[in-house]
This record gives sequence, structure tokens and C-alpha cells, in this order.
Amino acid sequence: MGLPSTTLTRVSAIVSIVALVLVSVSDFVFTGFWDRNAMATSVIADVLVLVVGVAVVNEFLSARARREWRLLADYGLVELGEAARHTWVMLAQHIGVGKRETLTLHEFRELVRAEEADETIRELSLAVAAGDSGRRSLHELVADLAENTGARLGRWAPVLVETPFPHAVTRFVRLQARLTRLETVLWEDTLKWRPSYEGSGDAEWIAGHISNIIELGSHLDLELLEVVEHPDRWGWGPRAWGEKPAGG
Repeated sequence: MGLPSTTLTRVSAIVSIVALVLVSVSDFVFTGFWDRNAMATSVIADVLVLVVGVAVVNEFLSARARREWRLLADYGLVELGEAARHTWVMLAQHIGVGKRETLTLHEFRELVRAEEADETIRELSLAVAAGDSGRRSLHELVADLAENTGARLGRWAPVLVETPFPHAVTRFVRLQARLTRLETVLWEDTLKWRPSYEGSGDAEWIAGHISNIIELGSHLDLELLEVVEHPDRWGWGPRAWGEKPAGG
């Protein structure tokens, strides 16, 4: 989804204004020439004024398009943030870190970010991944999560590809890639195929990926929502688009 370009019309407008100034000055210096070529004078003046007018209209349309795109991009970032939050919360619940029904989101986040949380999450993940039934249930959850994040990423990627703050979106792509890789390994395990991928049949590898996804997701959801709620901190506010901030 491209935004209207104003570079060409801005340059044309500047050149036209300079030309109009030069023509105006030359009216005093080369009065006879312009008097003898009245038609050429009228055509040149009309063309220059038209170019300036087109530049003004294009600037207006571009500013309006940027505002509309920005609203759409904000909504896309919110959706990605919600998907990242759903991912880490559901995974953490599944392995037994805690239950969302008895914990606020803030309390749950503190649990997965505690000093010893990484080791605890790995141990819980390892316990789930050690048995066939545990890997099957884990595969069902991870497959649903990967489908959800993939659908949202596919929906919003064309809009967010031009964001001036791509870092969080790139991190969401990394989250989706790790989910997809984990889903592939668990899928092969549930079919009891001979290992074809790194991590297949390796409970330690599975536990490490689960821990990594929970850690990444628990930071990423806040990061994506922070961009929307406090855009100027991340270079996503009006100044990033050459617009005057409210009250500025």
C-alpha cells in the first residue's frame, strides 16, 4: 500500500516559483520582448501557475492519505500486539506457569519475567514435551496459534511494510517464524515420522523454543501497543511524517 509521492510536485513547484520570480523581474529588464510575444508570455505564466496549483493540491491529498493510512496502520499494530499477547499467555497457561482466570495480565507477565522464570518455563515445557500425549496437545495449541498469527501478519503486512518503525513488526515476524518452526517439529513428532528437522524428537529443543516464544511475546505485545499509544517516543508521531504536532 503506497502513499502518494510529493517529491516530484514539490520540486516542480519550487522550480515554477523561481521561474515566476525571474519572469517577473525580467518584465522590467526585457519589457520589449514580452510585449512582442504576448501569447508566449500568457502560456508560460499559465503553465507555471498550473504547476504550483497541482503541487498544492497534491500536497493536500498526500497529507490526507497519510492521516488515513496512519489510522489503519495503528489498528494493524494493535492487532499484532493482541496476537502476540494471546500467543504467550496461551503457551504459558498450557505448560502450567499459571492460570489467567486467577491472575491479572500484569501478574501473569511478572511470573514469566521473574528472575528464575526462564529456568522454570524450560522445566515445565520439558515436562510437557517429554511424553507423546503432551506433544500432541502442545501441537494442537501451537498449530492454532501459528495459524492465528500468520493470518494477522498476512492481513497487515501490506499496510505495515511502509511504517517508519519496522523493528516491532520485524520482531513479530520472528515470533511467527518460531511458532511455525515449532509447529512443524511437533507435527512430525505426532505422526511418529523419522526426524527430518532440527528439533524433531528433541524435548530439550522444544522446551527451549517454547521458553523463547513466551519471552519474546511477553515483551512484544507491550512494544507494539506502546508504538500506538506513545508514537513520538518511537519516531512514529506527526514529526515522522513532516506534520506539525498537536498544540505545536
